[in-house]
Amino acid sequence: MGSPTDLIDADDRPTIPRVSEKPATDRVFFVRMGLLLLTLILLGFGGRALTRGEETPPEPGVLLPHIACIGAWYLLFVLQALLIGWRRRGIHRALGYVSLPLVVALLWTSVLVMAANYRLKGDAPLVFFNVLNLTQFAGMYAAAVLRVRDTALHKRLMLYASVAMMPPALVRIIQAVGLPEPVTVLLIVGLWIPGIRHDRATRGRVHSGTWIGVGVIAFGVAIGGPVGFSGWWADLVERWIGG
Repeated sequence: MGSPTDLIDADDRPTIPRVSEKPATDRVFFVRMGLLLLTLILLGFGGRALTRGEETPPEPGVLLPHIACIGAWYLLFVLQALLIGWRRRGIHRALGYVSLPLVVALLWTSVLVMAANYRLKGDAPLVFFNVLNLTQFAGMYAAAVLRVRDTALHKRLMLYASVAMMPPALVRIIQAVGLPEPVTVLLIVGLWIPGIRHDRATRGRVHSGTWIGVGVIAFGVAIGGPVGFSGWWADLVERWIGG
């Protein structure tokens, strides 16, 4: 004798939703996040330059290569997400190798701009936040490269590495609208939320890569004030790049 369920037509049987079924694809999410970050970069740096400009900017020979590297990084992030969606994995892999010298150039030009800004403005806390952001970016980028075969972890670490470099642009947006600079923290936290929501919607839980990215950046937010504005840090920076 058959089971009672045999009396029910197969098409009429209730189905249990599977967590692995994604209502929104990773491709769309990462492309949108890349475009959002690129837009914020353009607003923060391009918009500020058009409206008020920097009061004491570094020399063009120092600043322009840095701008080119930053822009190239966020464009590359968007392009890489698109290539995965288009199933152009060979091109995606080739551009991944191109990212290595780009990251080296980005870090080097960032240090040059940071040093030039300090010599112009004497702002030790700004140096700390720059060093913090670059360290977070470099660390998560390196981890993403090492875990390239774990695609879910790899792309989340790349995303949060990119988020880690956003504070300079976000600060300029806050300044442009006349709000106090600490409000920047709210924008940084706001950039964590889409990844958490995406993971919960597509996986039923938050991916470990998302927690790593959020945790690394949150740690920086927590130590930023106590360390960046301390006297010992100001003395260290003066010995390091002052004069």
